[in-house]
Amino acid sequence: MAKSVVAGIAAALAATALAGSALAADLPVKAPPVVAAPSWTGVYAGVSVGARWADNDWRTSDIAPNFAGVFVPTAGTSGAMDSVAARFGGYLGVNWQFAPSWVAGVEGDFGWADNNKTANALPGTAGLFFGAPLVGLPAGSVKGTWDGSLRARLGYLVAPDTLIYGSGGVAWQRVELSASCTVVPGNAFCLGIPHNDTFASTRVGWTVGGGVEHMIGGHWVVRADYRYADFGTWTQPVFVAGGVGVGFDDRFTAHVTTRTHTATVGLAYKF
Repeated sequence: MAKSVVAGIAAALAATALAGSALAADLPVKAPPVVAAPSWTGVYAGVSVGARWADNDWRTSDIAPNFAGVFVPTAGTSGAMDSVAARFGGYLGVNWQFAPSWVAGVEGDFGWADNNKTANALPGTAGLFFGAPLVGLPAGSVKGTWDGSLRARLGYLVAPDTLIYGSGGVAWQRVELSASCTVVPGNAFCLGIPHNDTFASTRVGWTVGGGVEHMIGGHWVVRADYRYADFGTWTQPVFVAGGVGVGFDDRFTAHVTTRTHTATVGLAYKF
């Protein structure tokens, strides 16, 4: 009898299990929630930190034009005055996502760095005057401070939250030139009066670059960015004030070509 009771219980449990399985099969299966891809369309603002490399070439010409033929440069007429400095900045832009993996936009940025390079003597100022070596050669510097740009951007989404992009547009760079010279005994470069000239100019040029951005949480965007900029050549007469007199001519002309390489990392908020 005990065997028949056990067999009955086992049969009842098996029937219950089969009924439960059939009921579960009839229940609708709930699909996993769909996570919407982040949208890159919108306005964003951010801050950045990095470095700016200044690639400056200084060329000297027209030394003492009143004494043409008697001044003979012997150390060449040009030289590099390069520097590197930390750069801090901010940026503001707007994006439009289309097609659906492409993103186009416009961005403006502003930054500051203290790029400063001094040379003593200035490139191209060493030489002979009336056959004798010059002394008291002029010193000077090239300094870059603030910069800015306005650029178009075009990027491709390699993942819904990761964008690679290129950019290009117009750029500005504040550049300062300085030159000084004292009158010393002997065959001095400056024969008239001591000079201490400083000139400043906001240079306008072009820029191209690119980078990668990654969206975090739908609103925060981190980036790594690189840009090259070319600001052309600034031609500046030097030691003109009081530089010409009877028996002397202290003047020369500086030609400074300015280019920059800027690499930054940034953090922005997309509104």
